[in-house]
Amino acid sequence: MNGLIVMQGETYEEERKQAILQTAIFDKAGARNFSWEYMNDLVPGDVVLHYVKGQIRALSVVEELAHIVTDERGQKKYRARVAYMDLERPLTIAPLFEAIRPLLPDKYAPFQQDGSGNSGYLFPVHVELMLYFIEQLCRVVEEQLIQPTLLEETSTLTVSLLGKLRDWQRQFLAQQQQELAERRDRIVSEEATCAICSLSFEPLLDVPYMKAPEKCTHEERIDPHNAIVLCHNHHALFAQGLLSMTDQGQLLVSARLIDDQYTLGLYEGQPLAIVKAQKKYVKWHRNEVFQPL
Repeated sequence: MNGLIVMQGETYEEERKQAILQTAIFDKAGARNFSWEYMNDLVPGDVVLHYVKGQIRALSVVEELAHIVTDERGQKKYRARVAYMDLERPLTIAPLFEAIRPLLPDKYAPFQQDGSGNSGYLFPVHVELMLYFIEQLCRVVEEQLIQPTLLEETSTLTVSLLGKLRDWQRQFLAQQQQELAERRDRIVSEEATCAICSLSFEPLLDVPYMKAPEKCTHEERIDPHNAIVLCHNHHALFAQGLLSMTDQGQLLVSARLIDDQYTLGLYEGQPLAIVKAQKKYVKWHRNEVFQPL
């Protein structure tokens, strides 16, 4: 199951009426658009958030694989049937954007840095951001159930929607945990040791991302080079930005650890085994997470 967000704008009402997602295959110049091509990745069961003029207006579940149709003007389009679920109280993005911003990937994000929707149609939403959206939607629906307005009723459809949201939340959490466990199994071999202290006791070894997964493309998330094996203690320091490394694999230690670095077995300049494919992730961690002072 995947999460996606669709930027519909003026097309929302017609697509909602037909219970579809639909976009062109080629633009006027005959070129393809990356956000249109994501239609090919849809599978039944995917959950879609419908963004219209600054709000999530509806949710839907994909019911079929996308196929190609020809419209009344002879234009070929991607089309997929989805089951829409309207939100009585749409989720407005602007008040939430400071919490959303850190969860946006560096590339192909559905939103710009000012909070407005990006140009495009369909965008994958990684699991961390999807879980955030689901939690906010649960809050809105729960408030609707507890304090309905004069124009709202506590309908069975609203109760059903909350049940679906909680079920999706459980599924995405389980999926996230499974993916992390499978990733760890692939990377931690019998010979694995902490890159800093050489601890080899497998239960105490972690495999943190060097580039935070919420900032990654799908390819970067699954790249085994976007990882480093560390013991629990050094993982905690790495995650807090108190440790990093140069492109050549030399350990960097934050000045905040100056009184404790030797007790922790940390030596500035200590060589670590880094391969070429890891360097872009090392650079990201050093520039975005490491706190030298």
